[in-house]
Amino acid sequence: MPSMRFLTALAATLVACSPLAMAADPPAAPADAADPEAELDESLKRFGYLAGLARGCVVAEQRVDFEREALDLHGAIGRLFGTDRSFLFASAFGYGTTVSVETKDCEKVVRSYEERVAKFRVGRGGAG
Repeated sequence: MPSMRFLTALAATLVACSPLAMAADPPAAPADAADPEAELDESLKRFGYLAGLARGCVVAEQRVDFEREALDLHGAIGRLFGTDRSFLFASAFGYGTTVSVETKDCEKVVRSYEERVAKFRVGRGGAG
């Protein structure tokens, strides 16, 4: 089980990249955002939502690799934080895939997604 210090640091890292204001907003944050557990849950939801948005921006030839990466992230979240939290990521990912992203916004969405993936990997101690 990860330490509370690690959870707080990871939550702060994930929260630092706020979700993009696109066609729809991700699920609303809880009233008590000072709770590190609630912050982590919300940051994983935003991460999943951003991943779902980014999926809509990749071309068909890249989609399989992108979905494989999302599954790898889901698995890593499950190993680090448990299946309840990996479900939060997955359900927000699914919601994000239902939102249409304007082509002009795709570069920003994909860049934000890639930055968040890199921060997640650094936060869990992995480089790649």
